[in-house]
Amino acid sequence: MNVQVWVVSGIMKLLAITMRTGLTQMTRFTYFAQPIENIATKRVILYELLLREWDEKRSAWRVPSSFELPPSQVVQLLAEAVKELDNHHVSINLTRAQFADENMMHQLTNFVRQYLSPRQLTVELVECPDLEVLKRLSAGYRSAGVLLAIDDVGSDNQFKQVQHLLPYVNTIKFALQNMRKRGEQPSPECIAALKFWFDQAEEQQMLFTFEGIETPADVALAQRFRITRGQGYYFSRPHDPQEFHVSA
Repeated sequence: MNVQVWVVSGIMKLLAITMRTGLTQMTRFTYFAQPIENIATKRVILYELLLREWDEKRSAWRVPSSFELPPSQVVQLLAEAVKELDNHHVSINLTRAQFADENMMHQLTNFVRQYLSPRQLTVELVECPDLEVLKRLSAGYRSAGVLLAIDDVGSDNQFKQVQHLLPYVNTIKFALQNMRKRGEQPSPECIAALKFWFDQAEEQQMLFTFEGIETPADVALAQRFRITRGQGYYFSRPHDPQEFHVSA
């Protein structure tokens, strides 16, 4: 989809929301979706939902200045995105403060129990939580069948920070884009880190997502280590969830 069509799509979506509810703080945010795919079959496993904020000056959606939305707003935006997607397996990112909020856990798990099935929602932790917080809240998420993932291992979240948390999460995500400049080949150190984290996932019997796949060479690297779950511009950029909707 070209830039002009993307901008028009964003404007039309905002206008539709505004006509329905009036332009409020709630309607200034939306989730875009980016697929995580089976690298071999190209089948969509789930969609990562990425928060966007409407920029009036540019008349476009942009990465927000703050991700600290309250639980009720997160749940509403989640519901709107799931309604549009052809696959209701999704993940959302929570900040350290959001994850530590028990109200967030209760509202998300209530939403899952009412509208989703077990294992359809994954909560990605962008920052490592305190161990005691993770122990306490992971039990509530697990009771509703919500999966937990630690994002950006190897770059933002190092092994010493993550090691003691692994028994309480289901997935780890390795973000290659955080470890190289756009268009560069991964360095030997990047490749060694990828293998290390994939081996950790295998040892812990966890799911593993290789994020930041941009080229056929990156796909070949994944295949070299028998990594099956991939995400990145090679498959798709983030788009409005309606772009992924398949009519019956």
